[in-house]
Amino acid sequence: MSTSTSRQIAITEYTRRDRHLVSDILFRNYNVHTHIDWQEAEKWLETPDAIIRLAWQYGRLIGVLAAAPPLGGTTWLRIAGISDNADAARVFDILWNAVHKELITRQIHLVAVLMIRDWLIPLITPHGFTCREEVITLRRADQPPLVGESLPGLTIRATQPTDLVTITQVDQAAFEPPWQLTGDEVREAARVSAYCAVALRNEQIVGYQASTMYFDGSHLARLAVSPQAQGTGVGAALLGDVIRRFSRRGVVSMTVNTQLSNTRSQHLYERFGFQRNGYDIPVWMVNL
Repeated sequence: MSTSTSRQIAITEYTRRDRHLVSDILFRNYNVHTHIDWQEAEKWLETPDAIIRLAWQYGRLIGVLAAAPPLGGTTWLRIAGISDNADAARVFDILWNAVHKELITRQIHLVAVLMIRDWLIPLITPHGFTCREEVITLRRADQPPLVGESLPGLTIRATQPTDLVTITQVDQAAFEPPWQLTGDEVREAARVSAYCAVALRNEQIVGYQASTMYFDGSHLARLAVSPQAQGTGVGAALLGDVIRRFSRRGVVSMTVNTQLSNTRSQHLYERFGFQRNGYDIPVWMVNL
């Protein structure tokens, strides 16, 4: 375990025996950031290769900062938490310096943060983070499903466990870093989805979608089409399929997130009656 100190604040690497103390930080304080998608924080902390550093003062945990395993030379800050009684700026600076050192060692060149709450902004700005993108939300509600488009040679079926490796390859080919998913993230998305499906052409997977369902609506969590199949109607076929399936179950509301810069996906969603609902989240990034 590596340890460093600065003015009575000690930095250590995370170990499993720290998980309950980290949970207390995340659930009992105001200065908390969690962007962990399909997992609970306590489970995410066990992610292999995650970069997690803890800040201690006089034997008491006062802060945590965690970055996801690198993918394509990029990573996301997934967890940040600082005790309400601590000097937030000072604790973050020390945590970031420790995480930054490991990021450089792992040859990560870009770090992103989904700015769900504004408390992080004054802490990350001195370290070179700037707002470069927005994640926007669109919603479709109280509309009948569109008639299915018939695409010769295209089949849609529910995902099988043996599909996950190929789905991961499709996802990483369809998106640029840092928007790709790791294999573990794809597996978790499929596990928690109410409906996860693949599109096949000539028996080859060319796209997939994963959607969740809650008490009165649904969320299209992921839609990816391999580059060679983009623009051929695969995305529309997958989207129409999930909308019809949920509609048959009485679920007629659906939301979806995409990047503001991804106009192609926005055009697809607008064709199906999705409209922006104003719930937009800035994405801050820094190049190392």
